[in-house]
Amino acid sequence: MTTEDDVRGRAATLDWPSVHARVLASFAKGWDTPDPYAWDGLMTENIELNQPLLQPGTTRQTWHEEAQRLVTLLPDIRGVVVGWAGHEDLLFIELRLSATLGGKYLEFRAVDKLWLTPNGTVLRRDSFFDSAPLIQTVLRRPSSWLPWWRSGLGPFMARRRFLDR
Repeated sequence: MTTEDDVRGRAATLDWPSVHARVLASFAKGWDTPDPYAWDGLMTENIELNQPLLQPGTTRQTWHEEAQRLVTLLPDIRGVVVGWAGHEDLLFIELRLSATLGGKYLEFRAVDKLWLTPNGTVLRRDSFFDSAPLIQTVLRRPSSWLPWWRSGLGPFMARRRFLDR
C-alpha cells in the first residue's frame, strides 16, 4: 500500500525543473498562434479552469468553446511569456498579451497558476488579470460591440441565457 510519505518522496525525486521547462515551452508555443486546440497536449481531459471573462469549467471541451470565443473576439491575440516560477507541481507563468479590438491596440498582463501532474499535464489552471482595460476598450469602441456580442463573451451572462449556452 502506498502511503502519503511515499507519494511525497517520489514527488521530491522527480526532475520538476525539466517538467516545468516542457510545460513552459508548450504553453508559450500555444500563445504564438492561439487556437482552441493549441494546448490540448498540456491539459488533462478533466482539467479545472478558472479565468476572468470566460466560463469556468472542468473539461477540455469547455476550454475549446471558451478559447474559440476569445479568438473570435481577438483573432490576432498573442502572448509572450515574460516570467515564470515553479515549485514541484505548481507553475506560475506571467504573460504579456496583445491584440487589436475595434481598431485599437490592446495590451495586458496575466498570470496563470498551473497545477501539474508528474508527466507535465495540467490538472487545473487559474488565470488572473485585470479585465478592466478590455472592458473599457469594448465600451469606448462602438466598432467592437458587434464582434463582442457575436463572440459569445458579452454581455457574458445575458448572452448565454439568451442563446441557451
